[in-house]
Amino acid sequence: MICPKSLTEVINKEIEWLWQPYIPFGKITLIQGDTGIGKTSLMVKLIADLSNGIVPPTMFHRRLIFQERAEPIRSYYVTVENCMDDTIAPLFDKYGGNRCFVDFQNEDDGHFILTGNEIEECVSKTGSRLIIVDPWQQFLDNISSSDNNGLRRMICDVQAAAEKTGVAVVLAGNFTKNLGSDLRRGMGGSELNNTLRSILTVQDDPGGDPAVRILRATKMSLLGKEMTPVVIRQDDNWLLSYEDYSYSDDDTQDAPVDEEDPKQFLQRLLRDGPLDSRTIEQLGKNAGIKMNRLYRIRQQAGVVIEQQPDKSSLWRLNSFPKKEKQINRD
Repeated sequence: MICPKSLTEVINKEIEWLWQPYIPFGKITLIQGDTGIGKTSLMVKLIADLSNGIVPPTMFHRRLIFQERAEPIRSYYVTVENCMDDTIAPLFDKYGGNRCFVDFQNEDDGHFILTGNEIEECVSKTGSRLIIVDPWQQFLDNISSSDNNGLRRMICDVQAAAEKTGVAVVLAGNFTKNLGSDLRRGMGGSELNNTLRSILTVQDDPGGDPAVRILRATKMSLLGKEMTPVVIRQDDNWLLSYEDYSYSDDDTQDAPVDEEDPKQFLQRLLRDGPLDSRTIEQLGKNAGIKMNRLYRIRQQAGVVIEQQPDKSSLWRLNSFPKKEKQINRD
């Protein structure tokens, strides 16, 4: 039966964003990546920041645009892979999160099921604007991750509930070991790819920095254009921060963002003595050189990094003598 409607009947609706342009309200967002890549750490930082009214920065033309502080947002975190008392809560506290704005469900009190009814009930009881299910495959209601029809019905059911309540639903999942593109390696395969409109992937740093991860929009049909990935750096205390994106389109080389050779810049900067990492980062920004680029060429420039007792990093040229500890002779 054909039931045609005129486009004149459609009322335009503006997308409301939890994290523009990556996680929308009223939609499902899938975030995926290899096991141990840092998806959970990123989700904990997200809920901690939101609990204090801190909105993640928007990426525009490879630059981070930090948002004004807003009202705190309540989150609901569902997980079975990580314990709340020894993993999630301690990391949340390191970020200075407000525990009053985060709820979770203990498995002893009942198993969360990924259905539209559960989503609506969660929003009704807690007032959450963000629901994170990590990993989502553990919360399917008698559905196999290879059951395409079952997955399609589940996604449509949860999506309807998200639109009805206006909540942002984030499903976190691990890649399979199958070869192929990021979309095909995700659990659920092509069925999730065809149904979902927002898919994010956490990847290793193309430059080889072990402290850096890249958050990329593998699929985003809400905007109709490719978005700049976000660079996420982990410090010595395991805390994450966002950086500008300075890679080329193929993610193998840096974009030509400065005139001075970064190796010469670093050597010139440190020839008179060591400097802390924050000073180097600021001077690098002033010169148009990104911190992640300086980090990658530090060994070529003959730079060594020393960890200080206060957890800061001190950069010095290997040829510059190391400062000896002073001995109190009183």
